[in-house]
Amino acid sequence: MSTYQPASCNIGRRQRKRRLAVAVAAFAAAAVYVGAVAGGFLPRPLLVGVFAPLAVGFEWAIQASTGFCVRLALLSRYDFRTSGDGEASGAVSDPAHRRADREYAAKLTIAGAVLAGVTTALAWVAV
Repeated sequence: MSTYQPASCNIGRRQRKRRLAVAVAAFAAAAVYVGAVAGGFLPRPLLVGVFAPLAVGFEWAIQASTGFCVRLALLSRYDFRTSGDGEASGAVSDPAHRRADREYAAKLTIAGAVLAGVTTALAWVAV
C-alpha cells in the first residue's frame, strides 16, 4: 500500500524494509542469547532475558508485514516516502483516525509481547 489508511497502513516499502531488518537482527540476537545459555556461558535463570529481543523481533516483524508503525501511530503520523521528498508523509489530523491508530498500535504491541512470552517459555522448556 502507498497511502495512509487508519488502523491499517501508515508506512510504505522503505519503512517496512527497515522494520524487517530490525526484526531479523533482534531474532539473531535472541538466538545467540539462547545459544549462550544452552552452551553454559550464561546461567539458565538469565534465559528469561531473551524475552526483550524476542519482543522487539516479533513486534517489528508484525509492523513490517502489516505496513503499520506503532511509533508513528503514537505520534499521529504516517510515512510513505521512497526518497528524500516529504510529499508522502504527514500528520493524521482526524481524532477518530488517531484513536483507531493508537488502538491498533496497542494490539500490535500486545501481540508481540504475547508471542515473545510464549517463545521464551518454549525456550525455557527446551534448554
